[in-house]
Amino acid sequence: MLNSLRLAISFLTVLPFYNKEVDNQEMGRSVSYYTLVGLLLGTISAGVCLGLRYLGLTIAADITAIVTVIILTGGLHLDGLMDTADGVLSGRSRERKLEIMKDSRVGAMGVLALVVVMMLKIAFLLEINGDLKFIALILAPTAGRWAMVFGITRYPYARPSGGLGVCTKLAGTKQMLVASFTLLVAVIGLMGSMGIILLGSVVLAAWLLTKYINKCLGGLTGDTYGATGELIDTWTLLTVLMVQQLAKM
Repeated sequence: MLNSLRLAISFLTVLPFYNKEVDNQEMGRSVSYYTLVGLLLGTISAGVCLGLRYLGLTIAADITAIVTVIILTGGLHLDGLMDTADGVLSGRSRERKLEIMKDSRVGAMGVLALVVVMMLKIAFLLEINGDLKFIALILAPTAGRWAMVFGITRYPYARPSGGLGVCTKLAGTKQMLVASFTLLVAVIGLMGSMGIILLGSVVLAAWLLTKYINKCLGGLTGDTYGATGELIDTWTLLTVLMVQQLAKM
């Protein structure tokens, strides 16, 4: 368990917790802890926001909290978002979409996707008030990494060989159950009964998003896992904001 958790942290962040040669079996088992890594990222982000707000900052605290996650992940998932947008939204054939996604150059759709997602994250977070802001910061990356596990375990790898294909084939029902239990405990623990709305929203959004990507590419890839994480992260912030607004009515 400890090795798998360390590998998950090293794989999803820039933190060097695992420095041994990666074993495919261990890689598959580590998928169980992606949601927990998201929870750790969210907790750090919320802590940064809380600390800066204690110093009297407001907007800067919110934006810095978002940037903290980007720094800790090395922008890996945002890169996947841009590559996915360039490929999936290109209107080309499946094979050409996959080729475009492998290209290291970023196109117009990739840049647009990055700008839109970052603007939405900041806008949603700025509108969330009180302790709910810190809860949103914790749960957004948690739900995003759970959605990655959902995509990994539910759909085949789109490329015939290479990449994460071998490793993701080794992740299955057990990994999905562990990831889902982590998400459930985090959401209900932080939001109580209102968390049911968030859980339903996240599951539905992840299902629709990954289903669409699978239809476009005939499976998912490493880039689409990152894109899924970022989009569900953003969707979670929006859902928390909507829960807040509904509670005011």
